[in-house]
Amino acid sequence: MTSPSSIKISLLSLRVSLFLLMIVWAALKVIAPVSYAGDGAEKAGIFASFYGVGVGENIVLILGIAQIIFLLAYLVGIFKTITVGGVLFMNAVTLLVSLPKILNPFEPQTSNLLFLASVPILAASLAHFLMRKDDTLLSLGK
Repeated sequence: MTSPSSIKISLLSLRVSLFLLMIVWAALKVIAPVSYAGDGAEKAGIFASFYGVGVGENIVLILGIAQIIFLLAYLVGIFKTITVGGVLFMNAVTLLVSLPKILNPFEPQTSNLLFLASVPILAASLAHFLMRKDDTLLSLGK
């Protein structure tokens, strides 16, 4: 039988590890917004390549700052339904836009096995969402 302390430690590890993964993506939007926006001439950014939406660097910067604030709220464990649900949503969208690369992992021109990592990341996000009320260790929220 799993002890309540084991569950709390497990959920804290999920929260911290998912935060660490996602904060890098958010920070990249602030540090190098051109990677998401594209250079406007030759190279399409991540938003255009994966989401089919072209956005400017200022929009990427604003999104990055907002995402960092959101992820900090997630890390400290407040507004759990919104923050844990938001992390689940962001990871679900990432998986959906990466699906062509995930479903064809052996195609040399388009494959990258790192995209397959979005499957267990989504599962971890779902598990965290389903157990969010039990995530109380080092959490400011209920």
